[in-house]
Amino acid sequence: MVGDAKVVGLGEATHGSHEFFAMKERVFRHLVEERGFTTFALEMSWSAGLRIDEYLQGGPGDPRQIAEETLAGSPWEREEFVSLIGWMREHNRRHPDHPVHFMGDDLGAPKLGDPVFERVLSSVRETRPEALPRLTELYSRLRPFDDVFSYLRKPVAERRENAARAQEAFDLVAGHQGTDGDDDYAWTVQHARNIAQTFAFATVDLADPASVTVAERLRDQAMADSVLWWQRHTGHKMLLSAHNGHVGYLSTHPDTYPRTQGAVLRDGLGRDYTAIGFSFAAGSFLTKDTSLDGDWKPVTVPAARPGMNEYTLDRVRYRDFYLDLRTAPAAARAWLDHARPVYDAGSTFTPNPLPTLALGRAYDILIHLHQVRAADKLESLPHEPTG
Repeated sequence: MVGDAKVVGLGEATHGSHEFFAMKERVFRHLVEERGFTTFALEMSWSAGLRIDEYLQGGPGDPRQIAEETLAGSPWEREEFVSLIGWMREHNRRHPDHPVHFMGDDLGAPKLGDPVFERVLSSVRETRPEALPRLTELYSRLRPFDDVFSYLRKPVAERRENAARAQEAFDLVAGHQGTDGDDDYAWTVQHARNIAQTFAFATVDLADPASVTVAERLRDQAMADSVLWWQRHTGHKMLLSAHNGHVGYLSTHPDTYPRTQGAVLRDGLGRDYTAIGFSFAAGSFLTKDTSLDGDWKPVTVPAARPGMNEYTLDRVRYRDFYLDLRTAPAAARAWLDHARPVYDAGSTFTPNPLPTLALGRAYDILIHLHQVRAADKLESLPHEPTG
C-alpha cells in the first residue's frame, strides 16, 4: 500500500494509546528492514529531535534517560517510546553502514533549549565572524526559551518584538550565500529557521480565535517545511508520526486547522507522500483538562454508537484491520467520503458533540482497531545515592 512513497504519515486518533504507539514501532521496523527507510519523524520539537538523534548515533545515555530528558511533559513520555528509541540505537549498533535517524518536525515547544542557539552561533563564529556581534545581540534577547507555556503569558507586544528579532537573525544567517554542498551552512539555516518560526508562532493571542487559527496554520506549514527540508537534504525515506489531524488531508477542526501538514506534504511530494490514519471503536487514551496546563490523564470512551464511523468499521468480520481507501469499491467509497462523528482527541477531548470526518477524503490508508488502552507510564530510573 505504501508503494514507493518517500514520506509515510502515520497518525494517531488520540495522543497516548498503547496500540497506536506500538504499531508505529512495528511499522517503522518493517519500513527500515524491508523498504529502506531511515528516519523516524515525530510531532515534537526540532531541538529535542536533534538530542535524540545524537544518542542514536552513539552519544552517551540510555533510552529511558533520553526519553525523560526530551519527552517530558508530552504524551510520548511513555514506555512505548523508550522501546522505539532503544530499538533504533540497537539497530545502529548492528548496522553502522545503514543508520537510522530521529527528527522532531515541530516548533520549539515546550522549549527550544539553548543548544540550538549555540549551534547557529558556533557556525557563524567560524564562517562569518563579522556577523557574530549582531547575531549574538539578537539571540541574547531570546534565550533561554525553556517554557513556551509561561512565555505565552507575556504581553503580545513583547512577543511580537521578539519574533521580529528572531526573524532578523534568520535573515542574517540565511542571507549569506553558502557554497554548493555546504552541509554545515544548510543545517545552520534550518536551525535558525526553526527558532524564527517558533517565535512567530508564539505571538499567538490565545484570547482571539482568529489569531489561534493563524498560529496553527503557521505551525502545520512549519512542520511540513521541516519534513520537506529533511527529506530533500538527506534523501532519506521517512515515517512521520503525528496526530491524525496533522498527517491527514483534513482536520476534525477545520476552523482551527484549515490546512494540515498532510495537505502541504501532498502538494509538495505528490504520490511520494502517503497518509495513514487510525480509528478505534472503544478504549482509553491520554488527554488533559486544558491545552496549556495540567497532566496527561487517562480517559475511557464506550463502544462507538450507531452513526459513528467506528461503529460501522467495527462490524467488519476482522477485529483489527487495515484498508487501502484509494482502492475501495464504489459503494464503500461513497460511504467513506461522507462525514460522520468520529473519536478524535488531541491535547483535550470533547465527547459531546463529537467532531465529524470523512475518512476517505482524509487519508490514503486506514488502520482500524477494535479497542485501545492508555499508553504505559514511563517508569523512572532509580537514582543512585550520593555522598
